[in-house]
Amino acid sequence: MTIMRQFYFIFLILLIIAGCDTDTPPDKMDPELAAQYQRGIDALDRRAFAEAEQAFQTCLQMDANAHDARMQLARTYIRQLKFAAAEVELQMLIGLLKQHRLETDARAKDKLSRAYLTLAQVFSYQQRFSDSTAALTNALEVNPGDTDARIRLGYFLGAPQQMLVPDLSASKRQFEKVLELEPNNLEAMLQLGLAEFRLGEAEKAAARFENIIQNYRRHSGAYYYLGVYHLRHGNLEKAVTNFKASLRLKPRDPETLWNLWTAYSKLGGYPEKLPEEFKIQTEWEQEGRVEAGGKIGSPVFQSSNLPSKSQFTNVAPDLKMDKVDGGRGSAWGDYDNDGDEDIVAVGTYQPHALYRNNGDGTFTNVAEQAGIADPRGGWGSLFADYDNDGSLDLYITRGGWSGAAENTLYHNNGDGTFSDVTHAAGVADPQSSFCAAWADYDNDGYLDLYIADGVIGDGAANVLYHNNGDGTFTNIAESAGVANTGNSLGTAWGDYDKDGYIDLHVVNFGQSNVLYRNNGDGTFTDVTPTTGMNLPVTDAFVTFFLDVDNDADLDIFISNSGSFQAFIAGQITGTAPHDGDRQVLYRNNGDGTFTDVTRESGLYHAFGAMGANFGDIDSDGYLDIYLATGAPQMGRLERDALFRNNGDGTFTDATFAFGLGNIGKGHGVTFGDVDTDGDVDIYVPVGGAFIGDQWHNLFYQNAGAGNNWLTLKLVGVKSNRDGIGAKVTLRVGNRVIYREVSGGCGFGSTNSLSLEIGLKAHTKVDTLEIVWPSGQVDTHRDLSVNQKLVVTEGKDL
Repeated sequence: MTIMRQFYFIFLILLIIAGCDTDTPPDKMDPELAAQYQRGIDALDRRAFAEAEQAFQTCLQMDANAHDARMQLARTYIRQLKFAAAEVELQMLIGLLKQHRLETDARAKDKLSRAYLTLAQVFSYQQRFSDSTAALTNALEVNPGDTDARIRLGYFLGAPQQMLVPDLSASKRQFEKVLELEPNNLEAMLQLGLAEFRLGEAEKAAARFENIIQNYRRHSGAYYYLGVYHLRHGNLEKAVTNFKASLRLKPRDPETLWNLWTAYSKLGGYPEKLPEEFKIQTEWEQEGRVEAGGKIGSPVFQSSNLPSKSQFTNVAPDLKMDKVDGGRGSAWGDYDNDGDEDIVAVGTYQPHALYRNNGDGTFTNVAEQAGIADPRGGWGSLFADYDNDGSLDLYITRGGWSGAAENTLYHNNGDGTFSDVTHAAGVADPQSSFCAAWADYDNDGYLDLYIADGVIGDGAANVLYHNNGDGTFTNIAESAGVANTGNSLGTAWGDYDKDGYIDLHVVNFGQSNVLYRNNGDGTFTDVTPTTGMNLPVTDAFVTFFLDVDNDADLDIFISNSGSFQAFIAGQITGTAPHDGDRQVLYRNNGDGTFTDVTRESGLYHAFGAMGANFGDIDSDGYLDIYLATGAPQMGRLERDALFRNNGDGTFTDATFAFGLGNIGKGHGVTFGDVDTDGDVDIYVPVGGAFIGDQWHNLFYQNAGAGNNWLTLKLVGVKSNRDGIGAKVTLRVGNRVIYREVSGGCGFGSTNSLSLEIGLKAHTKVDTLEIVWPSGQVDTHRDLSVNQKLVVTEGKDL
């Protein structure tokens, strides 16, 4: 996540401020050595790094025990990004300083503490976060009273680093210790309040921010976080007051301006006489698509190809589906075979929910009775019938950013209950699992399972569980060539080259993504460089295959968790400010290669898109894209986004037109038709990284666009029972509509396995062709619209 990188760079700034004390008097030196040392310091001041490097090296040639010269040489290396060289000098310096009697040599003790702090800086630059934590801990062992080091350790422990699981309680203890030593330390007060905010102690945090403001001095950070507290709790006038106070101290701060805009939007827009210093104007206000002043509650859309009324209503509170669980994955599926789609929702360290569709517009959470109310929670959730017995089973991934943990496979007993068969089936995968997806990669009629592991950077290899057909699985990732050891987060299957063997895409966070071509012999080849998909996506999160233009070639979408400031800039300008902050859409050229068409498609936007998925929300036959957004920062309050497919290769941000745009921390968004009325509804799990950043899940019911539709539930015979991987082509008039059944995508989640296909105004399906994973081709003709069909492999309708 880019936001993690922001925490990381703020931490480095703190270290640099502490570490660049070049004015500290050196040890007593002979005149020649002192002169050489000063030449190095002067060169550093002039940023003449090569000259400084040579001067300090000369000092060490004159006296290998010149500790100050060695420290300055290390800092010179750091400023040139020569981290390995800096580490060598610092480790040598630490070894030399340890030879002193630290209990009686205060100067050596202080130098050793500073050396550890600087080493922590080096490790952080290299993203060696565990080593950095250890170095900071060592600094405090040498000098427990070093409040600067303690603040930095507390900050580091509480920040969601890319490779480090935050320990908020430990972070909080560091700040409390600083305040024991220095009761008036404002930085410790602010950081303690933020730690309390993240831990869910919101009222205590707000009181602490108030205390800083009232009793010490005006502090932009205290005003800002107090504003965030009030905004999140609906105290809009107080939020406005505090954001404005923060902006007076820190003018034009983009994050504060955005949250002030958000507060005013909920109040009906900017007041007429609001000074310009407190205003921003979004791109959609400039275009006239939303009233100026942020009146997003009453959008005025002028684009003729957008609906004129809201189509979606959040009915989660009415249906008691607005669970607060840290919002991670979700899955649609008819687990009890009663003809209605049910929904599973999982979150962090909260029991799963299984919402049974009662068929009358209501749902009942039957997770406890069904035997899946596991308090460990989960990250991803995937329905699929792995044993072809006609009942959907459930796989839950677990761990993610939190580190290694076992996943769970629940076998559907066919009577409304599930049994945990994880170990009997051999699919525990006790790694830092994130997303997973089902597919029959060898076309033997049984679903296999791929799992993205190692997001925390522990080198865990991804897993490909081959289904043995007897209820057990074997990990064949290494022999198949897909045991990726990157920071894998997202994954999805799709037959991009239409050779009958499903291919695999893997997203590695902060690293290169990989497209594996299925060779058809049980092995895969990394074809990323030759397909034109080697664009680095800095903070890529999740992925999926979809056919955006109905040319029967699967395209690939990759979501990107851009920075908060990039998101804000994009809302003002209408485009991502940097290439590394935008989403990515690769168009399949039909010849085994892809072209990046993000900009021309209208998707070149910056969002913190932790989750994403697709569905035809207006039943026009073109697939639309939903971004579930957010990031760990408590103050990052950005909207979700719905990009409507215009049918001409472009997308329009139609979020507000459809009554969407939730502000929160979205993840495993999924699509399905909950009431069998032919239009897709949307379930959105919502929850942040911290205990104190919890939100209610959302369930958007679709009022429909009035277009015709056809829903297909596929039943495999020679193929896997769910028909996952089947290619479906409809011809209606002069149009072709193409779909492929997916076994999981986005944030490790499952859309309905039934295909809800919009037909717009067409009143008949001329031909329906299904190419099954087994190779069986079935063709059906002259089908009526606005009905749900169960289509069995090899059988007439």
